[in-house]
Amino acid sequence: MLKKTLKYVSFALVLLMTGVLLIGCGSNTADTGKNTDSDKKYVIGVTLGTTFEEEANKYSKVKEVKTYKDDNLTLQELSTGRLDGVMTDRLVGLIGIKEGGFKNLKLAGDLIYKETIAVAVRQEDDSLRQAIDKALSDIIKDGTYAKISKKYFGRDILEGIDYQKTFPQDKPASDGSLERVKKAGKISFAMSGGYPPFNYFTDNDELTGFDVEIGTEVAKRLGVKYEPVTTDWSGILEGLRSGRYDGIFGSMAVTDDRLKVVDFTDPYYYSGAQLIVRNDSEISGPQDLK
Repeated sequence: MLKKTLKYVSFALVLLMTGVLLIGCGSNTADTGKNTDSDKKYVIGVTLGTTFEEEANKYSKVKEVKTYKDDNLTLQELSTGRLDGVMTDRLVGLIGIKEGGFKNLKLAGDLIYKETIAVAVRQEDDSLRQAIDKALSDIIKDGTYAKISKKYFGRDILEGIDYQKTFPQDKPASDGSLERVKKAGKISFAMSGGYPPFNYFTDNDELTGFDVEIGTEVAKRLGVKYEPVTTDWSGILEGLRSGRYDGIFGSMAVTDDRLKVVDFTDPYYYSGAQLIVRNDSEISGPQDLK
């Protein structure tokens, strides 16, 4: 009788263990239907009226793009956790983080697309262009550039950038443009005067900004006086071509259309669309939104 009872107990234990295993297997099967990290989608903030809304909507893991009236609001919403990321101009984002005191925010990954910013000169002014290239190179190498950059953006904005020369196969020029500037004892650079923090007027009507300080340093390396000229942006290229000033040192992006009518020096900064996230975000860059 005891043997028979033990037999039934053993059989019951086998059934019980089998049931546990089946339940466990069934649970794993059900889990495969749940969302995983790879299925997660995000909410991205952009400033109203910019091209970043269209750009953000291109990503498959962006479930919603919220628009705000300015970048300060987008960064505030991101900082408090109501957004997963913000898409804006790289340098605008850096300035916003610095001035807003958003210590829990950071730039995420590489630029989504890049704009190259350089000094525009007349196409016949090759020797002047090359002299400006040399001055910019010296400013970058000796740390002057990083110092000015940190003043405006809180960091060296060339750090980590794949820097490329505009004319890598350039041959030494012998035209008289550099001599013209040296003889005049000054170099005139045009800008809008209304693009902070790059070039703008203070409350005391003083022209200042990142462009202004870098331009002043370039003039110093050329051994001439820096002379800024503020003008309307819509006619700034024609003003250069007609000889009203020696160059445009006002955050002008290099484009194919502009290269048809003027030349550009080597870049003095890069900008473009940038993703910003919280420091603890699982998003490491725009590639995580694809």
